Amino acid sequence: MLNKTRAIVLHHVRYGETSIVITLYTEKFGRLACMASGIRSRKTRIPAILFQPLTIVDTDFYYRQNREIQRMKEASCPVIYNSIPFNYTKSAIALFLSEVLYLSLREEESNPVLFSFLIHSLQLLDTLEEGSVFFHHWFLLHLTRYLGYFPEVHQFDGPELFSSGIHSFGSLSAGASRALRRIGVHAQGPPDLSDITYRERNELLEGIIRYYSLHIDGFMRLKSLMVLQEVFKTSPGDIRQKG
Repeated sequence: MLNKTRAIVLHHVRYGETSIVITLYTEKFGRLACMASGIRSRKTRIPAILFQPLTIVDTDFYYRQNREIQRMKEASCPVIYNSIPFNYTKSAIALFLSEVLYLSLREEESNPVLFSFLIHSLQLLDTLEEGSVFFHHWFLLHLTRYLGYFPEVHQFDGPELFSSGIHSFGSLSAGASRALRRIGVHAQGPPDLSDITYRERNELLEGIIRYYSLHIDGFMRLKSLMVLQEVFKTSPGDIRQKG
Protein backbone atom coordinates (compact mmCIF):
# COMPACT_ATOMS: atom_id res chain seq x y z
CA MET A 1 0.00 0.00 0.00
CA LEU A 2 1.38 3.42 -1.01
CA ASN A 3 1.74 5.86 1.89
CA LYS A 4 2.81 9.48 2.20
CA THR A 5 4.45 10.97 5.28
CA ARG A 6 6.91 13.60 6.42
CA ALA A 7 10.11 12.20 7.81
CA ILE A 8 13.49 13.13 9.26
CA VAL A 9 16.58 11.34 7.99
CA LEU A 10 18.56 9.69 10.80
CA HIS A 11 21.06 7.50 8.97
CA HIS A 12 21.75 5.73 5.69
CA VAL A 13 23.99 2.92 4.46
CA ARG A 14 24.85 1.67 1.00
CA TYR A 15 23.11 -1.43 -0.31
CA GLY A 16 24.58 -3.04 -3.39
CA GLU A 17 26.02 -0.94 -6.20
CA THR A 18 23.36 1.74 -6.57
CA SER A 19 20.90 1.57 -3.66
CA ILE A 20 20.81 2.78 -0.06
CA VAL A 21 18.84 1.86 3.04
CA ILE A 22 17.65 4.93 4.96
CA THR A 23 16.57 5.02 8.58
CA LEU A 24 13.82 7.61 8.97
CA TYR A 25 11.79 8.97 11.83
CA THR A 26 8.37 9.47 10.26
CA GLU A 27 5.31 11.42 11.29
CA LYS A 28 2.89 8.54 10.68
CA PHE A 29 4.87 5.41 11.54
CA GLY A 30 7.67 6.42 13.92
CA ARG A 31 11.03 4.81 13.13
CA LEU A 32 11.15 3.18 9.73
CA ALA A 33 13.76 1.72 7.35
CA CYS A 34 13.31 2.29 3.62
CA MET A 35 15.25 1.15 0.59
CA ALA A 36 15.81 3.66 -2.20
CA SER A 37 16.73 1.58 -5.24
CA GLY A 38 19.03 2.93 -7.93
CA ILE A 39 19.59 6.19 -6.07
CA ARG A 40 23.32 6.20 -6.82
CA SER A 41 22.82 5.72 -10.55
CA ARG A 42 22.76 8.49 -13.14
CA LYS A 43 19.12 7.87 -13.99
CA THR A 44 17.74 8.20 -10.46
CA ARG A 45 14.74 10.48 -9.86
CA ILE A 46 15.63 10.91 -6.17
CA PRO A 47 18.85 12.87 -5.49
CA ALA A 48 21.05 11.25 -2.85
CA ILE A 49 21.65 14.65 -1.21
CA LEU A 50 18.13 14.38 0.27
CA PHE A 51 19.38 11.79 2.72
CA GLN A 52 21.97 13.80 4.60
CA PRO A 53 21.58 13.65 8.41
CA LEU A 54 18.46 15.45 9.74
CA THR A 55 17.12 16.45 6.32
CA ILE A 56 13.33 16.85 6.43
CA VAL A 57 11.71 14.95 3.55
CA ASP A 58 8.29 14.18 2.15
CA THR A 59 8.21 10.50 1.22
CA ASP A 60 6.03 8.12 -0.78
CA PHE A 61 6.72 4.47 -0.04
CA TYR A 62 5.10 1.08 -0.24
CA TYR A 63 4.29 0.00 3.31
CA ARG A 64 3.81 -3.54 4.54
CA GLN A 65 3.38 -3.95 8.29
CA ASN A 66 5.51 -7.06 8.69
CA ARG A 67 8.27 -6.00 6.32
CA GLU A 68 11.55 -4.99 7.99
CA ILE A 69 12.60 -2.64 5.17
CA GLN A 70 9.99 -0.70 3.19
CA ARG A 71 10.43 0.32 -0.44
CA MET A 72 10.59 4.03 -1.28
CA LYS A 73 8.96 5.34 -4.44
CA GLU A 74 9.46 9.12 -4.24
CA ALA A 75 11.05 11.71 -1.96
CA SER A 76 11.25 15.50 -1.96
CA CYS A 77 12.52 18.20 0.37
CA PRO A 78 9.79 20.56 1.68
CA VAL A 79 12.18 22.40 4.03
CA ILE A 80 15.48 23.68 2.67
CA TYR A 81 18.02 24.60 5.36
CA ASN A 82 19.70 27.95 4.86
CA SER A 83 22.64 27.56 7.23
CA ILE A 84 23.04 24.00 8.57
CA PRO A 85 24.76 22.57 5.44
CA PHE A 86 27.08 25.58 5.11
CA ASN A 87 28.02 26.34 8.72
CA TYR A 88 30.55 23.77 9.92
CA THR A 89 29.57 24.27 13.58
CA LYS A 90 25.88 23.60 12.86
CA SER A 91 26.80 20.72 10.54
CA ALA A 92 28.76 19.09 13.37
CA ILE A 93 25.80 19.57 15.72
CA ALA A 94 23.45 18.03 13.13
CA LEU A 95 25.74 15.02 12.69
CA PHE A 96 25.90 14.55 16.46
CA LEU A 97 22.15 14.89 16.95
CA SER A 98 21.39 12.48 14.11
CA GLU A 99 23.45 9.83 15.90
CA VAL A 100 21.68 10.62 19.19
CA LEU A 101 18.28 10.22 17.52
CA TYR A 102 19.33 7.06 15.68
CA LEU A 103 20.22 5.47 19.03
CA SER A 104 17.32 6.83 21.08
CA LEU A 105 14.25 6.74 18.80
CA ARG A 106 13.23 3.09 18.74
CA GLU A 107 9.41 3.14 18.64
CA GLU A 108 7.74 2.05 15.39
CA GLU A 109 4.55 4.01 16.00
CA SER A 110 3.33 7.54 15.46
CA ASN A 111 4.20 10.20 18.04
CA PRO A 112 3.00 13.54 16.61
CA VAL A 113 4.08 15.58 19.65
CA LEU A 114 7.64 14.28 19.50
CA PHE A 115 7.75 14.72 15.72
CA SER A 116 6.60 18.33 16.08
CA PHE A 117 9.33 18.98 18.66
CA LEU A 118 11.97 17.58 16.30
CA ILE A 119 10.79 19.66 13.33
CA HIS A 120 10.62 22.84 15.43
CA SER A 121 14.08 22.20 16.89
CA LEU A 122 15.77 21.61 13.53
CA GLN A 123 14.27 24.76 12.07
CA LEU A 124 15.37 26.65 15.18
CA LEU A 125 18.95 25.41 14.76
CA ASP A 126 18.91 26.54 11.13
CA THR A 127 17.80 30.09 12.02
CA LEU A 128 19.79 30.50 15.26
CA GLU A 129 22.41 33.24 15.07
CA GLU A 130 23.66 33.14 18.66
CA GLY A 131 23.71 30.42 21.28
CA SER A 132 24.36 27.51 18.93
CA VAL A 133 27.23 26.29 21.16
CA PHE A 134 24.58 25.27 23.69
CA PHE A 135 21.96 24.06 21.22
CA HIS A 136 22.81 20.37 21.55
CA HIS A 137 22.75 20.60 25.36
CA TRP A 138 19.30 22.19 25.17
CA PHE A 139 18.06 19.68 22.59
CA LEU A 140 19.29 16.61 24.48
CA LEU A 141 17.80 17.77 27.76
CA HIS A 142 14.37 18.61 26.34
CA LEU A 143 14.25 15.49 24.17
CA THR A 144 14.09 13.50 27.42
CA ARG A 145 10.64 15.02 28.04
CA TYR A 146 9.38 12.95 25.11
CA LEU A 147 11.47 9.88 25.91
CA GLY A 148 10.05 9.72 29.43
CA TYR A 149 12.99 10.59 31.69
CA PHE A 150 13.26 14.36 32.01
CA PRO A 151 15.28 15.20 35.16
CA GLU A 152 14.03 17.54 37.90
CA VAL A 153 16.30 20.43 36.94
CA HIS A 154 14.70 22.96 39.32
CA GLN A 155 16.82 21.46 42.11
CA PHE A 156 20.18 22.35 40.60
CA ASP A 157 21.48 25.66 41.91
CA GLY A 158 24.87 24.40 43.07
CA PRO A 159 27.24 21.44 42.91
CA GLU A 160 24.53 18.84 43.37
CA LEU A 161 23.73 15.40 42.05
CA PHE A 162 22.30 15.45 38.54
CA SER A 163 19.49 12.96 39.00
CA SER A 164 16.00 11.82 38.17
CA GLY A 165 14.51 9.48 40.73
CA ILE A 166 17.13 6.86 41.57
CA HIS A 167 19.26 7.55 38.50
CA SER A 168 22.24 9.86 38.87
CA PHE A 169 24.47 11.62 36.38
CA GLY A 170 27.36 12.17 38.75
CA SER A 171 28.15 15.42 40.51
CA LEU A 172 28.25 18.71 38.61
CA SER A 173 30.10 21.89 39.45
CA ALA A 174 28.15 24.97 40.47
CA GLY A 175 28.49 26.52 37.00
CA ALA A 176 27.39 23.40 35.15
CA SER A 177 24.45 22.96 37.56
CA ARG A 178 23.30 26.55 36.95
CA ALA A 179 23.53 25.99 33.20
CA LEU A 180 21.47 22.82 33.52
CA ARG A 181 18.74 24.60 35.43
CA ARG A 182 18.61 27.53 33.00
CA ILE A 183 18.47 25.22 29.98
CA GLY A 184 15.78 23.10 31.64
CA VAL A 185 13.37 25.98 32.23
CA HIS A 186 13.72 27.36 28.68
CA ALA A 187 11.49 25.11 26.59
CA GLN A 188 11.51 27.30 23.47
CA GLY A 189 15.26 27.33 22.84
CA PRO A 190 18.69 27.67 24.45
CA PRO A 191 19.03 30.64 26.85
CA ASP A 192 21.91 33.11 27.00
CA LEU A 193 24.74 31.24 28.72
CA SER A 194 27.66 33.46 27.80
CA ASP A 195 28.86 33.38 31.42
CA ILE A 196 29.38 29.60 31.34
CA THR A 197 32.98 28.53 30.78
CA TYR A 198 34.28 26.16 28.13
CA ARG A 199 35.10 23.59 30.83
CA GLU A 200 31.64 23.81 32.43
CA ARG A 201 29.97 23.40 29.04
CA ASN A 202 31.95 20.21 28.32
CA GLU A 203 31.25 18.94 31.84
CA LEU A 204 27.52 19.43 31.35
CA LEU A 205 27.50 17.64 28.00
CA GLU A 206 29.38 14.69 29.49
CA GLY A 207 26.83 14.56 32.32
CA ILE A 208 23.91 14.54 29.91
CA ILE A 209 25.52 11.75 27.88
CA ARG A 210 26.04 9.72 31.06
CA TYR A 211 22.37 10.26 31.88
CA TYR A 212 21.28 8.97 28.47
CA SER A 213 23.57 5.95 28.86
CA LEU A 214 21.54 4.88 31.91
CA HIS A 215 18.53 4.46 29.63
CA ILE A 216 20.08 3.52 26.26
CA ASP A 217 22.59 0.71 25.75
CA GLY A 218 25.76 1.78 23.96
CA PHE A 219 25.10 5.49 24.23
CA MET A 220 28.54 6.32 25.67
CA ARG A 221 30.18 5.22 22.40
CA LEU A 222 29.02 8.15 20.27
CA LYS A 223 31.20 8.25 17.16
CA SER A 224 30.33 11.86 16.30
CA LEU A 225 31.19 13.28 19.73
CA MET A 226 34.89 13.60 18.97
CA VAL A 227 34.10 15.52 15.77
CA LEU A 228 31.80 17.86 17.67
CA GLN A 229 34.38 18.53 20.38
CA GLU A 230 37.09 19.22 17.81
CA VAL A 231 34.89 21.70 15.93
CA PHE A 232 34.12 23.67 19.10
CA LYS A 233 37.81 23.90 19.96
CA THR A 234 38.39 25.85 16.77
CA SER A 235 35.04 27.56 16.20
CA PRO A 236 35.43 31.38 15.98
CA GLY A 237 32.09 31.82 17.71
CA ASP A 238 33.04 29.57 20.59
CA ILE A 239 33.32 30.59 24.21
CA ARG A 240 37.04 30.63 24.94
CA GLN A 241 36.97 30.88 28.70
CA LYS A 242 38.87 27.96 30.15
CA GLY A 243 37.71 28.50 33.71
